[in-house]
Amino acid sequence: MLLLDRHQTESVVIHKDDEPDKALVVRIQEVLPTGDVTLGFIGDGYTVVRQEIFSPEDSHKYKRRSKEDGSKHSSYHS
Repeated sequence: MLLLDRHQTESVVIHKDDEPDKALVVRIQEVLPTGDVTLGFIGDGYTVVRQEIFSPEDSHKYKRRSKEDGSKHSSYHS
């Protein structure tokens, strides 16, 4: 396991070894005094869901929300 310290607005970039042009960026958006952290995810071709509800067999249930439905950004929600 890799442990990193990041501050607000700092990011981590994740990509497969042979595909650096298909990266997923995880950005720290907000750090609250309680220690809670708000994360932002940027990357085409990825589905992002909470670990506690993830199931590879149910991946077809994850719905993509796009700009057409009034949201600011394309995102995934389950």
